[in-house]
Amino acid sequence: MGFSPAAVVSNIRRIFLVIGVSALCGILMAGLALPVVGALGLGARESSDWFREMELDFEPGELSETSRIRDADGKILARFFDENRHYVELDKISENMVDAILAIEDDRFFERGPIDFQGTLRALARNVEAGETQGGGSTLTQQYVKQVRLSQAESSEERASVLASEGIDGYKRKLDELRMAISVEQEYSKEEILERYLNIAYFGSRAYGVEAAARTYFSTSAEKLTVTQAAMLAGIVQSPNQYDPNRNPEAALGRRNVVLGRMAETGKISEADAAEARQTDLNLDPTSISNGCVDSSAGFFCDYVVNEIRQMEELGDTPEEREHALYNGGLTIETTLDRDVQKAADKAVSERVAPTDTAVGSLASVEPETGHIKALANSRKYGVEGEGVSNINYAVNRNMGGSVGMQPGSAAKAWFLAAAINQGISLNTRFSSPAQISIPQNQFRDCDGPYPVSAPWEPKNYDGPRGNINLPEATEGSVNTYYAQLAVQTGLCEPAMLAEAMGAGRADGKDYEVMPAMVLGTNETSPLGMAQAYGTFANRGRHCEPTAVLRVKDKNGDVLVDRTEPNCERVLEKPVADAINSVLEGVIHNSGGTGGRMQLDDGRRAAGKTGTTNDAIAVWFVGYTPQLATAVSVADVDGDPDNGGQLRSLHGMSFNGEVVANACGGCLPGPVWKQFMDDVLDDEPKKDFKKPDGSVIQGISLTVPDVRGMSSDQAISTLQDEGFSATVAERIQSDLPEGRVVRTNPGAGSQAPSGTTIRLSVSNGVPPGQNDDDDDDDDDNRFRIPEDREPRLPNDNNGGDNGNNGNNDDDDDDDNGGWD
Repeated sequence: MGFSPAAVVSNIRRIFLVIGVSALCGILMAGLALPVVGALGLGARESSDWFREMELDFEPGELSETSRIRDADGKILARFFDENRHYVELDKISENMVDAILAIEDDRFFERGPIDFQGTLRALARNVEAGETQGGGSTLTQQYVKQVRLSQAESSEERASVLASEGIDGYKRKLDELRMAISVEQEYSKEEILERYLNIAYFGSRAYGVEAAARTYFSTSAEKLTVTQAAMLAGIVQSPNQYDPNRNPEAALGRRNVVLGRMAETGKISEADAAEARQTDLNLDPTSISNGCVDSSAGFFCDYVVNEIRQMEELGDTPEEREHALYNGGLTIETTLDRDVQKAADKAVSERVAPTDTAVGSLASVEPETGHIKALANSRKYGVEGEGVSNINYAVNRNMGGSVGMQPGSAAKAWFLAAAINQGISLNTRFSSPAQISIPQNQFRDCDGPYPVSAPWEPKNYDGPRGNINLPEATEGSVNTYYAQLAVQTGLCEPAMLAEAMGAGRADGKDYEVMPAMVLGTNETSPLGMAQAYGTFANRGRHCEPTAVLRVKDKNGDVLVDRTEPNCERVLEKPVADAINSVLEGVIHNSGGTGGRMQLDDGRRAAGKTGTTNDAIAVWFVGYTPQLATAVSVADVDGDPDNGGQLRSLHGMSFNGEVVANACGGCLPGPVWKQFMDDVLDDEPKKDFKKPDGSVIQGISLTVPDVRGMSSDQAISTLQDEGFSATVAERIQSDLPEGRVVRTNPGAGSQAPSGTTIRLSVSNGVPPGQNDDDDDDDDDNRFRIPEDREPRLPNDNNGGDNGNNGNNDDDDDDDNGGWD
């Protein structure tokens, strides 16, 4: 009788396999028995020494646990995990679960040591016959060791090694686990091993550990598992894919009934109870456990939180380490998110701009006094792929998951307004503002001196010439040619520095581009950048760094990161910010202001600014009350694919089914802002901005106080306290005692800009109709102003109280060009 070559090779392989296994069995029996019967002198000394001294390379370490992001009310916003697990102690696990797992996996766990000798030998015999390790003979401790090694495997090769089942490698893996099991039982009590096993075991459907399994399949906790629920879960661990009830309910049911039978055999339940339980269905009540921001109700806010986590040095040395902590550390992340505010933001944006529209609408809202981010919204849905879906958060800067930003247009004029007031330039500064103007660029000054370009810059107004106007009027009407001239006076450096200090730097992270055109908003920024910057005005000059995260706690509840105290820094003095608020308030509340349509329904005062870029590629409205600062942009962000990605004008585009012929800040983002602010501030108390201090800020409209009858010194002091300057202009006959004020010009009760010089007419002590023998009278009368002529106020036609800041025709230097 002959044999084929293949059969011969197979038999030879079987012979060598038996020999190798026999050797390992000898080592196993000698080594494993030695700790128990060493006194009897059994086993080969060299084999047992090798077994005892083999390198373990086993450290249980920390289990990966699920992290949770919570909103301001403590509700879960999102979960993050590599392994969905929530560790629970043994006393928080139902006795039904303990009984079920021991009955099916290791019914003598508490009676024997780490190894089941008889079961192991039986399994070895079966495996030799099969030619591979088919399993069997493992104690619960050995299974725990295997689960730990699997969880720690960092590559497919390491995982394959832990799961090795064929040939010598399979037996070597088993031997490793046996030796490690001995070490584990020397280190931990039986209760500790059981607790660790129930928390590390995989139960299918991305559920690691019994707590996650209870919630995944039954929407309950491990502490409340019933007999039938526990039996089903215990049955899964042998083969999670095969017995996963979500995939194979019939197999799961059959396996559950096997577990119920074993529970009856081991005396954990009665035969009658087991029979009754076997008649029931699985009765699943599943809870879908999402991983990450995709399924969050506030996906873009969630994404921002993740990017904040990646920057927290308290959580690791690198962004990768911090992200690992998020997915494995069981962190609790408390955030600033108000769900009602977020819903209002989503609603306001989506009702104006649809997810599939060409342009994108974005909104960011912050609390000025704290920097707490209250909402982040985009018209596109948060996600990875699909029409109208994006994981780019256009409301924030690129380093926080956003884009390179959008040009803010005239909303950037606020930095020049702030610089002007900060430099003492009067609000009553007037410039003739034609439809278009030409200014040599080297008349501007950047941070290094004159701007190094001589070619003219020729900006033009959106709506034609505006005449000789002052700073509030130019701001309310968003007059480009006025602000171009103002930028010559303020210089370009301070506005750029203010923009960055207030958080409105470039969204792409690059240095602010300092150039004349920046006054009209050429530096791309984000809604969050603009919201926090305008929030600085609302907070009276203190900029608070925006944050979405308040606290980060570890799995034990210890605080790792605490940002409950706002991180704020003064950028502008309070009187300066108060004056800015007064001017920007006029944009909304004064007749002719570009933000007039954004007056809030309950009558509360608000301040803000529109912004529209050239060709309306992007349009903005940024506005605020003392409690809330919000920026809204609508912009083309993708560009025209048929024209090299060139950004497109919004004019004539369709927005949620409505074609807008002429896009502007007041007609697209403005209504979004108003709807959102009306909604979220509905139940909030009304707060007014503090009136600016005329004694500090030049050009604020004030009422001239009545100082008649006062001494000239007292009158001058009173007028200075009110924000005016004063001087004795003439001495006249009067019934009043000498030195007393007879009248003022402008008169008491009239309106005049702060800083105006009030001229006093003071009594010379001679009643009317009598001769004055004072030889000095003639000299005094030299200063008398004719009664029929009003004096020219010092700020009527120039830019400041020194008379050299504007279009003074008598100024030979004509530093400012006089572009009338």
